[in-house]
Amino acid sequence: MIRRYMRYSTAATSFVDTSTGWTACGQACVSPDVHDVMLNLTWHVDAPLSDGLIAVHHRSQEIVVSWAGTHRYRALVADMSVFPQPYIPGASTHVHGGFLDAVRGVIDLVQHHVEHLMSDYPDYMVIFTGHSKGGAEAALGALDLVRRVDGLRDRVRVWTFGQPRVGNEQFAALYNQQLGARTYRVTSYADPVVAMPPRFLFDYCHHNTEVWLMNREGDIYVGRNNTGCNEDPHASSSVDFYDRSIQWHKDYLGLPPLDHATAMFSW
Repeated sequence: MIRRYMRYSTAATSFVDTSTGWTACGQACVSPDVHDVMLNLTWHVDAPLSDGLIAVHHRSQEIVVSWAGTHRYRALVADMSVFPQPYIPGASTHVHGGFLDAVRGVIDLVQHHVEHLMSDYPDYMVIFTGHSKGGAEAALGALDLVRRVDGLRDRVRVWTFGQPRVGNEQFAALYNQQLGARTYRVTSYADPVVAMPPRFLFDYCHHNTEVWLMNREGDIYVGRNNTGCNEDPHASSSVDFYDRSIQWHKDYLGLPPLDHATAMFSW
Protein backbone atom coordinates (compact mmCIF):
# COMPACT_ATOMS: atom_id res chain seq x y z
CA MET A 1 0.00 0.00 0.00
CA ILE A 2 2.78 2.46 0.91
CA ARG A 3 4.51 1.78 -2.41
CA ARG A 4 1.27 2.32 -4.32
CA TYR A 5 0.78 5.77 -2.83
CA MET A 6 4.42 6.63 -3.46
CA ARG A 7 3.89 5.70 -7.12
CA TYR A 8 1.07 8.25 -7.33
CA SER A 9 3.46 10.84 -5.91
CA THR A 10 6.07 9.86 -8.50
CA ALA A 11 3.54 10.23 -11.30
CA ALA A 12 2.63 13.76 -10.23
CA THR A 13 6.27 14.80 -9.97
CA SER A 14 6.96 13.28 -13.39
CA PHE A 15 4.34 15.65 -14.84
CA VAL A 16 1.98 12.95 -16.08
CA ASP A 17 -0.57 14.67 -18.28
CA THR A 18 -3.95 13.67 -19.63
CA SER A 19 -2.60 14.28 -23.15
CA THR A 20 0.19 11.68 -22.75
CA GLY A 21 -1.61 9.22 -20.48
CA TRP A 22 -0.94 7.56 -17.16
CA THR A 23 1.95 5.33 -18.23
CA ALA A 24 4.04 8.31 -19.39
CA CYS A 25 5.83 8.44 -16.03
CA GLY A 26 7.63 5.17 -16.76
CA GLN A 27 8.39 2.35 -14.36
CA ALA A 28 6.32 3.64 -11.45
CA CYS A 29 3.14 3.88 -13.52
CA VAL A 30 3.32 0.49 -15.20
CA SER A 31 3.71 -1.40 -11.93
CA PRO A 32 0.99 -4.09 -11.59
CA ASP A 33 -0.65 -2.36 -8.64
CA VAL A 34 -1.29 0.92 -10.51
CA HIS A 35 -1.06 0.22 -14.26
CA ASP A 36 -4.83 0.52 -14.68
CA VAL A 37 -5.22 3.97 -13.12
CA MET A 38 -7.53 6.37 -15.01
CA LEU A 39 -6.51 10.03 -15.10
CA ASN A 40 -9.30 12.52 -14.44
CA LEU A 41 -7.38 15.82 -14.27
CA THR A 42 -3.82 17.10 -14.45
CA TRP A 43 -2.76 20.66 -13.71
CA HIS A 44 0.44 22.60 -14.39
CA VAL A 45 0.16 26.16 -13.15
CA ASP A 46 3.03 28.67 -13.26
CA ALA A 47 1.82 31.32 -10.83
CA PRO A 48 1.47 30.42 -8.08
CA LEU A 49 3.43 27.30 -9.00
CA SER A 50 1.50 24.04 -8.69
CA ASP A 51 1.46 20.67 -10.47
CA GLY A 52 -0.59 17.60 -9.74
CA LEU A 53 -3.19 15.10 -10.81
CA ILE A 54 -6.52 13.56 -9.91
CA ALA A 55 -7.08 9.94 -10.86
CA VAL A 56 -9.42 7.04 -10.18
CA HIS A 57 -8.29 3.51 -9.40
CA HIS A 58 -11.32 1.25 -9.60
CA ARG A 59 -9.53 -1.88 -8.41
CA SER A 60 -8.66 -0.30 -5.06
CA GLN A 61 -11.82 1.88 -5.06
CA GLU A 62 -9.86 5.08 -4.59
CA ILE A 63 -10.00 8.64 -5.87
CA VAL A 64 -6.44 9.97 -5.77
CA VAL A 65 -5.29 13.58 -5.53
CA SER A 66 -1.51 13.69 -5.95
CA TRP A 67 0.63 16.82 -5.68
CA ALA A 68 4.01 17.16 -7.40
CA GLY A 69 7.23 17.59 -5.48
CA THR A 70 10.07 19.92 -6.37
CA HIS A 71 10.72 19.17 -10.03
CA ARG A 72 10.72 22.61 -11.56
CA TYR A 73 13.44 25.17 -10.88
CA ARG A 74 10.92 27.80 -9.90
CA ALA A 75 9.55 25.36 -7.30
CA LEU A 76 12.73 26.04 -5.34
CA VAL A 77 11.46 29.59 -4.89
CA ALA A 78 8.23 28.27 -3.40
CA ASP A 79 10.20 25.91 -1.14
CA MET A 80 12.20 28.82 0.22
CA SER A 81 9.16 31.03 0.84
CA VAL A 82 9.15 30.04 4.49
CA PHE A 83 7.74 33.30 5.84
CA PRO A 84 4.41 32.21 7.37
CA GLN A 85 0.96 33.31 6.31
CA PRO A 86 -2.28 32.97 8.30
CA TYR A 87 -4.06 29.74 7.43
CA ILE A 88 -7.30 31.18 8.82
CA PRO A 89 -7.47 34.98 8.64
CA GLY A 90 -7.34 36.53 12.10
CA ALA A 91 -6.32 33.27 13.81
CA SER A 92 -2.93 32.23 15.19
CA THR A 93 -2.65 29.26 12.79
CA HIS A 94 0.23 30.10 10.44
CA VAL A 95 1.65 28.03 7.58
CA HIS A 96 4.48 28.09 5.03
CA GLY A 97 3.62 30.87 2.58
CA GLY A 98 4.93 29.13 -0.55
CA PHE A 99 2.98 25.94 0.07
CA LEU A 100 -0.22 27.80 0.95
CA ASP A 101 -0.07 29.94 -2.21
CA ALA A 102 0.42 26.82 -4.35
CA VAL A 103 -2.62 25.11 -2.83
CA ARG A 104 -4.96 28.09 -2.78
CA GLY A 105 -4.18 28.79 -6.44
CA VAL A 106 -5.80 25.53 -7.58
CA ILE A 107 -8.01 24.40 -4.71
CA ASP A 108 -11.28 25.50 -6.36
CA LEU A 109 -10.45 23.43 -9.45
CA VAL A 110 -9.48 20.43 -7.32
CA GLN A 111 -12.64 20.75 -5.24
CA HIS A 112 -14.83 20.78 -8.35
CA HIS A 113 -13.38 17.52 -9.65
CA VAL A 114 -13.24 15.80 -6.25
CA GLU A 115 -16.90 16.57 -5.54
CA HIS A 116 -17.99 15.19 -8.90
CA LEU A 117 -15.95 12.00 -8.41
CA MET A 118 -17.26 11.55 -4.88
CA SER A 119 -20.78 11.72 -6.28
CA ASP A 120 -19.98 9.31 -9.12
CA TYR A 121 -18.23 6.81 -6.81
CA PRO A 122 -19.88 7.11 -3.39
CA ASP A 123 -18.09 4.06 -1.97
CA TYR A 124 -14.57 5.13 -2.92
CA MET A 125 -12.00 6.52 -0.50
CA VAL A 126 -10.29 9.81 -1.35
CA ILE A 127 -6.49 9.71 -1.07
CA PHE A 128 -4.32 12.82 -0.89
CA THR A 129 -0.64 12.13 -1.45
CA GLY A 130 2.65 13.73 -2.45
CA HIS A 131 6.40 13.60 -1.96
CA SER A 132 8.45 16.45 -0.44
CA LYS A 133 6.85 19.78 -1.40
CA GLY A 134 3.96 17.72 -2.80
CA GLY A 135 3.43 16.12 0.59
CA ALA A 136 3.10 19.50 2.29
CA GLU A 137 0.62 20.61 -0.35
CA ALA A 138 -1.33 17.35 -0.10
CA ALA A 139 -1.77 17.91 3.64
CA LEU A 140 -2.87 21.52 3.16
CA GLY A 141 -5.15 20.61 0.26
CA ALA A 142 -6.80 17.83 2.23
CA LEU A 143 -7.42 20.10 5.20
CA ASP A 144 -8.85 22.84 2.97
CA LEU A 145 -11.29 20.44 1.32
CA VAL A 146 -12.33 18.70 4.52
CA ARG A 147 -13.39 22.12 5.77
CA ARG A 148 -15.32 22.76 2.53
CA VAL A 149 -16.79 19.48 1.31
CA ASP A 150 -19.54 17.67 3.21
CA GLY A 151 -18.82 14.01 3.87
CA LEU A 152 -15.16 14.13 2.83
CA ARG A 153 -13.70 13.70 6.31
CA ASP A 154 -15.13 10.19 6.65
CA ARG A 155 -13.67 9.13 3.28
CA VAL A 156 -10.28 10.83 3.24
CA ARG A 157 -6.81 9.46 3.93
CA VAL A 158 -3.59 11.46 3.59
CA TRP A 159 -0.30 9.72 2.74
CA THR A 160 2.75 11.98 2.45
CA PHE A 161 6.41 11.12 1.89
CA GLY A 162 9.39 13.21 2.91
CA GLN A 163 7.07 16.07 3.86
CA PRO A 164 8.66 19.20 5.36
CA ARG A 165 7.04 20.97 8.27
CA VAL A 166 3.98 22.91 7.13
CA GLY A 167 2.98 25.31 9.91
CA ASN A 168 3.26 26.37 13.51
CA GLU A 169 2.10 24.62 16.68
CA GLN A 170 -1.39 26.10 16.47
CA PHE A 171 -1.75 24.86 12.90
CA ALA A 172 -0.48 21.39 13.90
CA ALA A 173 -3.11 21.29 16.66
CA LEU A 174 -5.85 22.23 14.16
CA TYR A 175 -4.63 19.65 11.67
CA ASN A 176 -4.44 16.94 14.34
CA GLN A 177 -8.00 17.71 15.40
CA GLN A 178 -9.31 17.48 11.85
CA LEU A 179 -7.10 14.91 10.12
CA GLY A 180 -4.40 13.64 12.45
CA ALA A 181 -6.01 10.21 12.80
CA ARG A 182 -6.44 9.96 9.00
CA THR A 183 -2.93 11.03 8.03
CA TYR A 184 0.20 8.92 7.56
CA ARG A 185 3.27 11.14 7.31
CA VAL A 186 5.91 8.71 6.08
CA THR A 187 9.53 9.66 6.82
CA SER A 188 12.63 7.85 5.59
CA TYR A 189 15.35 7.08 8.15
CA ALA A 190 17.71 10.08 7.81
CA ASP A 191 15.78 12.31 5.40
CA PRO A 192 16.92 15.93 5.99
CA VAL A 193 13.85 17.50 4.35
CA VAL A 194 11.51 16.27 7.10
CA ALA A 195 13.58 18.33 9.55
CA MET A 196 12.93 21.53 7.59
CA PRO A 197 12.05 24.30 8.17
CA PRO A 198 13.77 24.00 11.56
CA ARG A 199 11.71 24.16 14.72
CA PHE A 200 13.31 27.44 15.84
CA LEU A 201 12.14 29.21 12.66
CA PHE A 202 8.68 30.71 13.14
CA ASP A 203 7.71 27.84 15.47
CA TYR A 204 7.41 25.32 12.61
CA CYS A 205 6.02 22.01 13.82
CA HIS A 206 4.96 18.64 12.37
CA HIS A 207 1.43 17.26 12.61
CA ASN A 208 0.44 13.63 13.27
CA THR A 209 0.83 10.73 12.41
CA GLU A 210 4.45 9.89 11.63
CA VAL A 211 5.36 6.52 10.09
CA TRP A 212 9.14 6.28 10.29
CA LEU A 213 10.89 3.91 7.88
CA MET A 214 13.78 2.84 10.10
CA ASN A 215 15.83 1.22 7.32
CA ARG A 216 15.65 0.18 3.67
CA GLU A 217 14.25 -3.23 4.63
CA GLY A 218 10.95 -1.64 5.54
CA ASP A 219 10.95 -1.84 9.35
CA ILE A 220 8.69 0.89 10.65
CA TYR A 221 8.01 2.79 13.82
CA VAL A 222 4.66 4.56 14.22
CA GLY A 223 5.11 7.77 16.15
CA ARG A 224 3.01 8.66 19.14
CA ASN A 225 0.15 11.02 18.42
CA ASN A 226 0.47 14.36 20.16
CA THR A 227 -1.89 17.25 20.62
CA GLY A 228 0.74 19.97 20.25
CA CYS A 229 4.25 20.19 18.88
CA ASN A 230 5.76 17.34 20.85
CA GLU A 231 7.24 15.43 17.89
CA ASP A 232 8.03 11.86 18.92
CA PRO A 233 11.73 11.83 19.96
CA HIS A 234 11.96 8.12 19.07
CA ALA A 235 11.05 8.62 15.39
CA SER A 236 12.84 10.63 12.69
CA SER A 237 13.68 13.44 15.09
CA SER A 238 15.99 11.02 16.89
CA VAL A 239 18.46 11.35 13.99
CA ASP A 240 20.96 14.18 14.35
CA PHE A 241 20.66 16.68 11.52
CA TYR A 242 24.33 16.30 10.59
CA ASP A 243 23.84 12.54 10.16
CA ARG A 244 21.14 13.06 7.55
CA SER A 245 21.64 12.62 3.80
CA ILE A 246 19.61 13.78 0.82
CA GLN A 247 19.85 10.21 -0.51
CA TRP A 248 17.30 9.22 2.12
CA HIS A 249 14.93 11.84 0.72
CA LYS A 250 15.26 10.23 -2.71
CA ASP A 251 14.62 6.68 -1.51
CA TYR A 252 11.30 5.62 -0.03
CA LEU A 253 11.31 1.81 -0.18
CA GLY A 254 13.07 1.98 -3.54
CA LEU A 255 10.86 4.77 -4.91
CA PRO A 256 11.00 6.94 -6.91
CA PRO A 257 12.44 4.40 -9.38
CA LEU A 258 15.67 4.97 -11.27
CA ASP A 259 13.92 6.04 -14.47
CA HIS A 260 12.22 8.83 -12.49
CA ALA A 261 15.39 10.82 -13.21
CA THR A 262 14.43 10.93 -16.90
CA ALA A 263 11.81 13.53 -15.97
CA MET A 264 14.38 16.30 -15.99
CA PHE A 265 14.01 19.58 -14.14
CA SER A 266 12.21 22.25 -16.15
CA TRP A 267 11.43 25.86 -15.43
